[in-house]
Amino acid sequence: MTVASKSKLPLIAAMAITLFAFSAATITAHESRTAGDLSYVVGWLDEPAYEGFPNGVSVRITGPIETATGALFEGGALGPGAEFTYTFGRELEDSIVPYHNHLNPELGGTVTVTATAPEGDVEIEISATGFSPADVMIRPDSSVTWRNVDTSPQAVHSGEGMMGMEQDDGEPMDGATAGDTAAGAEGDDHEHELTAPTGPVEGLEGSLQVEVTHVATGITRTLTLESAFQEPGHYVAALIPTAPGAYTFHLTGDIDASPIDETFESGPGTFDDVLTQASIQFPLQVSAPREIEGAARGAEDAAAIAESAADGAADDASSAQTLAIIAIVIGIGGLAVGAGGVTIGLKRR
Repeated sequence: MTVASKSKLPLIAAMAITLFAFSAATITAHESRTAGDLSYVVGWLDEPAYEGFPNGVSVRITGPIETATGALFEGGALGPGAEFTYTFGRELEDSIVPYHNHLNPELGGTVTVTATAPEGDVEIEISATGFSPADVMIRPDSSVTWRNVDTSPQAVHSGEGMMGMEQDDGEPMDGATAGDTAAGAEGDDHEHELTAPTGPVEGLEGSLQVEVTHVATGITRTLTLESAFQEPGHYVAALIPTAPGAYTFHLTGDIDASPIDETFESGPGTFDDVLTQASIQFPLQVSAPREIEGAARGAEDAAAIAESAADGAADDASSAQTLAIIAIVIGIGGLAVGAGGVTIGLKRR
């Protein structure tokens, strides 16, 4: 059996902690907030967050989407037997998304996205006479597949098309409006308020900033948020938190010429405080870089004080040595003078 040497234990422990920390990224604790027409989900990029490990500020922004044709998806013309699939992400939760047949705009339906829907994906058949079923409910991150069962091309696009438009007599045309479908899909037992569809707000990279503050010390740093790769509406700023405790994220910038000024603070019910490495170290605890640096700085300060004292002592010793030499010279001079006096006295006798 191979036994790791003591010198390698800190390195092994650090590697284990790193693997654990990144595997824990699936554990999320973020603050969700709605301000105006926008919704924010803010927290650490990797939760829980540990001091000394690469992390970052994570900001997801969603807002209302247009119900115009193709604003959310465009299935295009589907030949007989062809299919189109769209996944309704978590940002669409508790919303109603209308859709229609772009080749027959008076035909359409709705997709209600809610956590109370049955699990699984949904399939809708398209024909020249409509959609079956036209109105469906799915859970967030589930997919809807539209399949053309007709012998002629059909199409599916997001948006209301001609649904809900009034006829000349002022009555709605055939086909449920989004509001009508909401009432039907919601039912008496539905516990969530359904809203207009929302979607990720894109194109904000470089225009948003976040001021990160370590609450205990009051130290701040301003970072520019950039787009996360292949995640529309998700903006991140890389950061390695080097001290445990509470942090605040102050988000500023402009979205469509509207100023953004929102502050988020870590703690219960929001996103995590930064934890010490010791909380996940086992069986041995190794010093955090912060502690090692503090000890090193203390040693440097002590060495500087000792060096200063030594220099002072050396200066004092050098001065004493100089004074001793001067005294010896004076003494020798005195002896010489005395010896000269004795010699003159003897000669006079």
